[in-house]
Amino acid sequence: MFRKVTALSIAGFLAHVVPAQAVEVLTNGDFSSGLNGWTSYTTANGTISLTPSLPGAPQTQTAAVTSFNVTGSGASSALTLNAGKIDGPYGLSPQAGGGVTQTFTTSGGLATFSTDIAAFYTRTSGAFGLGLMSVLLDGIMMDSFDFGGVNSGPAALSDSLDFTTTLVAGQHTLSLQATRLFAPAGGVTYQYFDKASLDVTTAVPEASTWAMIILGFVGVGYFAQRRKQEGALNAA
Repeated sequence: MFRKVTALSIAGFLAHVVPAQAVEVLTNGDFSSGLNGWTSYTTANGTISLTPSLPGAPQTQTAAVTSFNVTGSGASSALTLNAGKIDGPYGLSPQAGGGVTQTFTTSGGLATFSTDIAAFYTRTSGAFGLGLMSVLLDGIMMDSFDFGGVNSGPAALSDSLDFTTTLVAGQHTLSLQATRLFAPAGGVTYQYFDKASLDVTTAVPEASTWAMIILGFVGVGYFAQRRKQEGALNAA
């Protein structure tokens, strides 16, 4: 009876503590629903609008979603930015621009992020810099890629960003950002993000933890069985 109770107890416990499947914590990471779930923002002296205003004029600081072939395998909805500085000095640090941000809640665990990125230059002449693409978690840059310049255009360049980290339970903020050392220009240089994904998987207990858990159940079963036997003797 003791073995049966203990085995059933352990089996029942294991059924409840098997690690959960990876959970996608981002909303609308493929931007198929436009900017739903995302909030536009800019850095100091930065703009992200597709047709930026002239320096000193009111700026339209809203990202957009358009159809673009980010990876080369076919066009799809993608976050579209025209990032750059509102005012000079151009070509000198710091870079300026912005992007979109999203706050999510997680139970914690191993977080794995990935997104496809691209930059597109429309003119036939060369360009000094197409944009620095970054992903930030709670304000900390986790990965970045600088597309650099091109000698001539039109030119479309693509790459990806990714990272893996451990998240504690609670709220976190993820940001997709593009910045440049130069002023943006309507219809000239665009930066794209597509298929942003952040999966969080609950951590698996270590072997020593499993051993202590099982021993704990064995102990509980032993003392329960002993109390039952003592009760039977007292009744006799």
